[in-house]
Amino acid sequence: MKNLLTLLVLSVVLFFTLSPKDVFAQASNHQVPWEDTTRIEYNRWYIGGMAGVYQFYGDISENVFFTGGAEYGYVNWMFGLKAGREINQMFGTRLDFSMGNMSSSKKGHWFDADVRNLGLDFTMNLTNIVHPYKYNKKWNATVYVGAGFMGFRSILYDSLDNVLNSVGYDQNGNPESMINKTYISLGVDVAYKVSDHIDIFAEVGLMNTPTDELDAKPVTLSELDSYSHVTLGLHYTFGKHTEAYKWNPKSHYVQAIEDRIVDMGNDVDSAIQCCEEKNEINPCDTSTADGDGDLVPDCRDFELDSPEGSIVNFQGIALISNDSTGQPVVAGVAAPRSSGAPAMFFSPVYFEYDKTIIDSTGEFTLINLALYMKQYPDVRILISGNCDKHASDNYNEDLSLRRCNKAKKILVDEYGIDASRFDIQPNGKRHLLFPKKDHANRRVDFSVVQ
Repeated sequence: MKNLLTLLVLSVVLFFTLSPKDVFAQASNHQVPWEDTTRIEYNRWYIGGMAGVYQFYGDISENVFFTGGAEYGYVNWMFGLKAGREINQMFGTRLDFSMGNMSSSKKGHWFDADVRNLGLDFTMNLTNIVHPYKYNKKWNATVYVGAGFMGFRSILYDSLDNVLNSVGYDQNGNPESMINKTYISLGVDVAYKVSDHIDIFAEVGLMNTPTDELDAKPVTLSELDSYSHVTLGLHYTFGKHTEAYKWNPKSHYVQAIEDRIVDMGNDVDSAIQCCEEKNEINPCDTSTADGDGDLVPDCRDFELDSPEGSIVNFQGIALISNDSTGQPVVAGVAAPRSSGAPAMFFSPVYFEYDKTIIDSTGEFTLINLALYMKQYPDVRILISGNCDKHASDNYNEDLSLRRCNKAKKILVDEYGIDASRFDIQPNGKRHLLFPKKDHANRRVDFSVVQ
């Protein structure tokens, strides 16, 4: 027990030493005109409880999974506790404690043992390593390697339940101090997100020990003892935020976006070029006629009769025209006159069928839009949402509104743009720019209206 207490103290010290706040802090760049706050948007600490069974591998064990002592009426039960801290989206550390009963049989012999384990693990978030830009995940697989101490005492019986040998007991059968040995561990757990703070998991782990005494065999053979556990349990993640590192590795992506913006030198001309490179243009013969003179060729013009002098988007749809008083009008609503900001084009943000989730390409567009709006604080932006031809008009009207609001929320909450600088225009499925290309119609467009 003294050795176990010593290990506990050392494990706690190592646990906090391996996960300092400053060493693994996300890199920041002072050239970016706003602060990356994604590091504090994620909960990092968690605790867990689990229950399951042990399986022994050694001299007194059959070569079949989950056999042995159970045939004598014993169940190799175990339960455990864990406390962990995610260092970042991919790596973490945790403390593990487990205890339980272990038994197994072979050729007329069987043993029964009490086992305690205490160890320190290094965890690797396999899902985030393989899919680093998949957001809002529900499933997660984590692998771990670790080391620690186990304490045990064991009794070996024959088929008539006569005691043949014991370890950790005196001659009268009274328990003495547990035998302490080291172990190394390897395992994997698969978790499913139930809520913002709770997930359920299944874990399989293998412990290898440098001893042949766990089964109390009186004659030491060449086979060292090992054992595994299979458990089910719950994790609870601490914190006031709604996301945990292992479910959403967004900070890595935002850091990459910030590096890209710094590389552009906060230059609007470079941002325009970047967006134009990402824009998917409907291929057509651009030398065809432009009947309404809005500089959008008829082969790509959705509105072929835009009023003269109108400001149109890349579809040729009028966004700003003059009313009878000469006042600019935006989608039927009076808008202030131009602030003198340079003309700007932004690639649409595209969505999957019946979804409002914005992927990494869409996030890139929002980053560039936020950069432009911060450099020109008088600019207003019209966010217009569109859907494909499926479902009813009312449903698509609501879906396009939700897509607009999703983009607006990110720009307001994450990049600090004033909400009053946006106009929302849900189009539903009224503007099917590409009647045969559903994926091209599921989008949100951005237009400068001041």
